[in-house]
Amino acid sequence: MTEQYRIYSKDAYHIPLNKGQKPPAELALDNYLTVACRHKFCLEVCPVYQVTRNEAHTSYGFHTSLFSIWEGIGNIEELGDTFTHCLQCGACEVRCPNTLFMGDFYRVTLTTTELVRKVRSDLVRAGVGFPGLDEVKKEVESHLQAISKRDDLMKWTEGLGVQVGGRCDLVLYVSRFTATQATETARAAAKLLKKAGLNFSVMDVPQAGIGEALDIAREDKFLELAKKDMDKLREMGTEMVVVVDPHDYFFFKRIFTRIFGELPFKVVFITDILWQMMEEGRLVAQNEIHKRVIYHDPCTLNKLTNVWESPRKILSKIPGVQFTDEHHIDQWYYCCGNGVSTFKKVNPEIAFTIGQRRLRRALDLGGKTLALGCPHCWDHLTEVKTKSKLEIELINVIEILAQSVGV
Repeated sequence: MTEQYRIYSKDAYHIPLNKGQKPPAELALDNYLTVACRHKFCLEVCPVYQVTRNEAHTSYGFHTSLFSIWEGIGNIEELGDTFTHCLQCGACEVRCPNTLFMGDFYRVTLTTTELVRKVRSDLVRAGVGFPGLDEVKKEVESHLQAISKRDDLMKWTEGLGVQVGGRCDLVLYVSRFTATQATETARAAAKLLKKAGLNFSVMDVPQAGIGEALDIAREDKFLELAKKDMDKLREMGTEMVVVVDPHDYFFFKRIFTRIFGELPFKVVFITDILWQMMEEGRLVAQNEIHKRVIYHDPCTLNKLTNVWESPRKILSKIPGVQFTDEHHIDQWYYCCGNGVSTFKKVNPEIAFTIGQRRLRRALDLGGKTLALGCPHCWDHLTEVKTKSKLEIELINVIEILAQSVGV
């Protein structure tokens, strides 16, 4: 199946790395463009580098280590420790001059998040592996087991009085993690769409939502699950998919479009459509919510898919909320610490430190509540908060809105 679909945006990324062999010349050139940059703007913006102070753990280091293999002074066996120290948050991509300038004029941009996935999978295929690989494999298997249990996966819809499955123009997409680990967020999304008078259906047992598969040479499984979701959405007659999990939104906007081409439906993040409903007067935030709120931008929204306005607009219109806005560009330097796929499972201590720094930053700004847009951020930061004994509330933006709307 991998031969039928395009996983990566650059042709050279589809050529596997092997022991004792040089990378393809196209990949070496791609690496050199970053090595030759020498600005190293990718360092300080990287949440991992802020903790480890190790250049090998940055985009510059990743590209340099690969280029060293081309030059004959490195080998594939040395890449495991380097390429596992990436959150795949995209900060280096939005900060790099190669993206800003070469992307405009030469159509060559920095694609670190893709490169990291490619190298991790190549290490597995080559039999080298990387630290924490077994934990990542367990996560993939856990996902596959969970999506086989429909009753558990769809339990969050009980008592909501919403349509599940069947044909409908508007589909609410809630994948495994949110459905099982952040059920209040999923329920708030459905309640708000219903309150707005929208006719929608909840997708019955979404299959995808497991980016870890792309990190462990299981692209076929990722593609199989993605294709099942695409086929089901077509069968439903979908015209718009509303996504609750930012990771899924990233998959739809950045990966599914590359694999399947232009999608036959519009993909919208949940806060975008909720803000639209507020503007149209179909949702009214009326109950006062007395909270001192800081908003945390999920990396998959702010840095990877450019969604940052609607959560802020929603929070600014909720009566009683004292909202202190940290600019979304300032938050290029932040991450919750979980990462987009394998990072926390491989580097739990660094993940904890990154999360702790984020919570303390919010407290330093006078926040008592950190509003989130991502269930993975909520899950990881809840663990960090508990271990650190920090006094701060963690809650999804749409749950705050649901309280104000009264649903």
